[in-house]
Amino acid sequence: MRDSKRYEAQAQLVLRMAARAESAAEKQVFLNIADGWKRLAEEAARNERQSESNRPAEGRSFSPKDRD
Repeated sequence: MRDSKRYEAQAQLVLRMAARAESAAEKQVFLNIADGWKRLAEEAARNERQSESNRPAEGRSFSPKDRD
């Protein structure tokens, strides 16, 4: 599983905890934590897309012959 997906799953878990919070203050703490996980997931997704686009082409199993 990619990091971005793990972070998003963590954000969803914390949001569920916020929904069960017993006080407004506790709920706000959970919402702040979930927001941090969401932002981390977005940043990880951007980095994953960037690293995929910068990935070098796969090597070939043969060497091209020089043509003169």
